[in-house]
Parts: sequence; structure tokens; C-alpha cells
Amino acid sequence: MSKKTKSLPKKTTGKLGRKRWIILSAVLVLVIVVGLVFSSSLLQPPTKFPLTAVIIDQLAASFPDPSFVSNVTSTLQSHGFNVTYYSGNLDVNFFKSLASSNYGIIILREHSALRNDSSAVDLFTSERYVPGAYTAQEGQDLANGLLALGEYYSNPGELYFVLSSLFIENLQGRFPNSIVIAMGCQSLKPGSARALAQAFLDKGAKAYIGWSDIIFPQDTDTATAGLIRMLLDENETIGDSVRGTPTHTYSGVVSPYSNETVYVTSEMLFYPQSEDHLTVSELIAETKPVSEASMFVSLNGFFMCLIADPTRSARLRRMLRTVSLRRLFSEL
Repeated sequence: MSKKTKSLPKKTTGKLGRKRWIILSAVLVLVIVVGLVFSSSLLQPPTKFPLTAVIIDQLAASFPDPSFVSNVTSTLQSHGFNVTYYSGNLDVNFFKSLASSNYGIIILREHSALRNDSSAVDLFTSERYVPGAYTAQEGQDLANGLLALGEYYSNPGELYFVLSSLFIENLQGRFPNSIVIAMGCQSLKPGSARALAQAFLDKGAKAYIGWSDIIFPQDTDTATAGLIRMLLDENETIGDSVRGTPTHTYSGVVSPYSNETVYVTSEMLFYPQSEDHLTVSELIAETKPVSEASMFVSLNGFFMCLIADPTRSARLRRMLRTVSLRRLFSEL
């Protein structure tokens, strides 16, 4: 009488497990390599802080201070910055290229002013407003709120184009982790100038520094020159450098429309507070090129596991040379 025999499952050997391990490792390596290739070609590199600085000196015509320009330029250059200086006719068109000029430190030695309703702070240009004599684009920007009109207390009735926070938001280009130093009156007045400061940050700036209230030209010059020295020569943080500048108190009649005597204490402030411990040296360090090998540092442990066993490493190299992707996936 014949007996039926049952086919018993064969015992698996370690070879199949090792083979699958090698195949899986090969697939993972290929995925990682392909991912690195695509990420390096498709993703934009992170914005780096450039060793360039600009001094925009709108006050040069009425409040020239050559020693300020010379001292600040010398300090910046001693730390490797390429410094550009502008003065004279700083019209609306000039400021349109501000965000596309790749400046790491932007020093705005210019007037700024609080609006009559205290709703916002604007930056002055040197371009006078003449009814009917402005360009069509300037007319459109006035209508859209990118531009506004302002006047100096010292010369009431003469209007100039001023730049709103919307103007900064709509600039072409980006500020490459820039530090913006606005030297004018009320340039960081609490509750009113936040939109202006935030506009610079939204366009890529790292920090914005300004004054809480009215500031005289000679005082802002002295304080800003000291700020630059603390940031660069002494490697102080933004917070400590700003807090290290003196406050200024003024009293008197400041408006041509009122005889009221006002008492004002103005202090230098910075925004945002999260950058309290930021140093310029940290930003400069980020400009150093990163070697290609550093791209693989995070994967070092993984690759070390793959090559720790010389036998498996040799097998993996042979399989990568001879096995197609289709075969790899069919083998899994």
C-alpha cells in the first residue's frame, strides 16, 4: 500500500537572508544617492549673509557728517566688508533696487517720521513731490499706499515722497539675512513702526534696529558709530550693543503747528527680540563654503554600517555593478 508523502518545508539558510540584506542595502544607497542629486539640483541653497555694507546718506545735504561716514566705513572694512556709499538725489527709483543689491548691513542715515494719526512710520526719500510732475508709476504707488507724502518740521509745506512698509514688502529681491540700521526719528517707535520693521524681516532681513522717538542727527551719528564698533570690534550681541547705546532726552517745541513744549526720551531698540543673542561674527561664519563631504556627515553612521563587514561591502559593490533596479525590487 502506497503512502502519501508530505513535502516538508526546507530549512532556510543564512544565504537568503544575507542576499536580501545586501539587496535592501543597495536599494537604500541608490535612493539616498538619487535624493542627494535631485536635492542639490532642485533646491535653492540657503541665503548667506554677504560681506557687503551700504550707507545711504540722505542727510548728507542738510546735515553732513564726513567723520561718521569715514569712521563707520573704516570699521566695516577692517572686518572684511565691501562698503558702498550713496548720497545726493536718493529718489524713489533708487530705493526700488535696495532688496536686490545683496547688502549684509544696511545703514539708513535718513529721515523717518510718524504719520499724523500715529498709525505708521515712513522712510523719507530725497525726491520732492510736485503735483502733476511725478511718473505714472509713482501715481499708482501713491494710490496703492506704497508711497505717501511727508514734510519736514523745519520746512513745512514742502512735500517729499516717503516709503511705506508696503513699499518695502513689494521690493524685488530679498535681503540676505541683513541687519538694517534705521538712524532716523521714530524708526522703531513702539506700536507704530512694527509694520516697517516686519516688512524688512519678511523680505529676508535678520534684524532691524531703530529709535523709539525723535533723535538729532549728531546723536544718532555718535550712537550708530558706537553700535557698529560694539557689533564688530567687540563682537557684542545685537541686544547688548543696542542696550549699550545711550538714551537721549529732548525738550522744546517740535511741531510748526503747535506751541506745546514736549519732553521726549529716545532710545535705540531692535526687532525681533528673538535675535537678542545674535552676533555679526555668527553671520559672517555662515558665509564660509561648506565642503561636499559635509553633505554626507549625517549619513556617516549608515554608510559605516554598510562597509563595516568587508565581505558584505564587496558583495554590495558587485551587486550595484551587475543588478538592475527591476531585478533588485523583484528579488525583495
